[in-house]
Amino acid sequence: MARFKINVVIWYILLLGWMGFIFIMSAQTSQESSNVSGGIVSKLIAVFYNKFDLLSDEKQAEITGIFTVIVRKSAHFLEYFVLGVFSLLSAVSYNKYSYKIKGIYAVVVCVLYSISDEIHQFFVPGRACRFMDICIDSAGSITAILLLSFLFYKKRKKSGETNAKKEIN
Repeated sequence: MARFKINVVIWYILLLGWMGFIFIMSAQTSQESSNVSGGIVSKLIAVFYNKFDLLSDEKQAEITGIFTVIVRKSAHFLEYFVLGVFSLLSAVSYNKYSYKIKGIYAVVVCVLYSISDEIHQFFVPGRACRFMDICIDSAGSITAILLLSFLFYKKRKKSGETNAKKEIN
């Protein structure tokens, strides 16, 4: 019983902590956010284009633009992938309800948080509320939730628990 309560608390602390991390990242002004992603883009360009400086300014701007979009959208996907993991593990650590209900709960938490995050960004200087980012965020969390749900199902099936409501902690 005590182990169960500790698991619930730990997963919910991780979930709320990650939500806080996302909130802090979203609170960055457009300049601060660009500086973070720009540093990553510069490192990636250095790895993939060793003669980048020899390219025309137009070609450099094109390549930088492509990498910037990839880095920024990947960050959205990965932030919410992790949120999906913590959301599902938080739900699964709680011994009530079926796995299906817990999966739906995790998806709803992540999608609603993504929507609230984009609304939050609307009020941050230089940032915007974008429907496409909500879709990317949601795709990241749903991917994680489906992947983990599949792994949980395989584990329960292997141990003969597919019809039981026993939790995996």
